[in-house]
Amino acid sequence: MARFDDRVALVTGGGSGIGRAISRRLATDGAKVAVADITGDGADETVALVEEAGGTAISVPCDVTVLDDCTNAVATIDREWGRLDFAVANAGIVGFGGVDDVEDEDFNEVLDVDLYGVFRTAKAALPLIKRSGGGALVFMSSVEGLVGSSFLPAYCAAKTGLLGFCRSFAHEAGPYGIRVNCVNPGFTKSPMTEPLGMDDYWIERTPLGRIGQTEDVAGVVAFLCSDDADFVTGQWLAVDGGLTSIR
Repeated sequence: MARFDDRVALVTGGGSGIGRAISRRLATDGAKVAVADITGDGADETVALVEEAGGTAISVPCDVTVLDDCTNAVATIDREWGRLDFAVANAGIVGFGGVDDVEDEDFNEVLDVDLYGVFRTAKAALPLIKRSGGGALVFMSSVEGLVGSSFLPAYCAAKTGLLGFCRSFAHEAGPYGIRVNCVNPGFTKSPMTEPLGMDDYWIERTPLGRIGQTEDVAGVVAFLCSDDADFVTGQWLAVDGGLTSIR
């Protein structure tokens, strides 16, 4: 048996990048995966890739800035499979600019997706995971939530806020057999980072001497969902090639 046989997962932002890699990894390990994304075409492409590899997945439309969308996504999972074991809150955006340049609406837009969107995902998923007998939630933070960078004020604030939310929610969810953890990727090759063209910069600053791949992050998420992490909750884990060990 694959380690996630008979388990069901929700992955937000599953239509590309890290979310796609997570969806594929969980499905490879046997889980049925609901790929949630604001972009339907991207989610459909991920589902097709999962199915081509012999896995099971469905596409679920979801804008994490809308609680009803998150609730409806979980309701679809309930109708389709009758349970939910893992929720990976991965959907995110990034906004650049100094504090003197960023408008309130731009700052709030990043928080709405990267922080409040995780809260909405967790809120929507919690009842069904409880009913399923427990499970795991994984929040996608960032190394920017650990050390911070210039010209990313909203992104750093949101990703740091997830660490506090994770610790608080882990206490609330623990009695129900639900574990809550954060993953903090470093610079990772994905559609979000590719336009930046900063590979050489990050390679020079990363002890392992390479750019992170989406599969690197997906493997850690799979670990945190698995029984191997059965006594791990309220924690964060950097997947950064050692970047934050020297910053």
